[in-house]
Amino acid sequence: MLSLTYDLWNEIIYDAVEAHAFLFDAMHQTADQLKLSKELVEDLKQNGMKDTGDDPWHFILVIDHLEDKIKGFTISLLAAENLELFESSIAKAAANRGISLEEIQGFEIEHGLEMDEEIFEKIEESYNIDTEITEDGVIFEFVVFDSRDLDNNLESDQAWQ
Repeated sequence: MLSLTYDLWNEIIYDAVEAHAFLFDAMHQTADQLKLSKELVEDLKQNGMKDTGDDPWHFILVIDHLEDKIKGFTISLLAAENLELFESSIAKAAANRGISLEEIQGFEIEHGLEMDEEIFEKIEESYNIDTEITEDGVIFEFVVFDSRDLDNNLESDQAWQ
């Protein structure tokens, strides 16, 4: 049996993230194919969400209103995963490296680490997808549109003029 090291810890994190690569790639592909239009934005403003995605992927498109002067908003693509499925990807990655979940828990306590948070950070860095654990499972969020980006671009253009 191997002893868990920081290098093995990082390999398990990498494997757990890569176990979700197909989902993240599908989210990006769906976002790329999405036609943002005035009609879609109005539909989202009225209904708050819309189902989207092709089989086997099911995503929800949501709008979040921002508390700003121009009534800005973000549009995000969401995917959900059962918490047990998410945790099993970590357990499988650990088992493939000869590490038990008990060793991971002990390593976390000893070194003040939390694998879930490290995995979420790596997902953000690698795929630009925010991740959150809820009571119902794990939510993955990919921001498709953010009106603040337009505001920032306009301010930058004005500064250069």
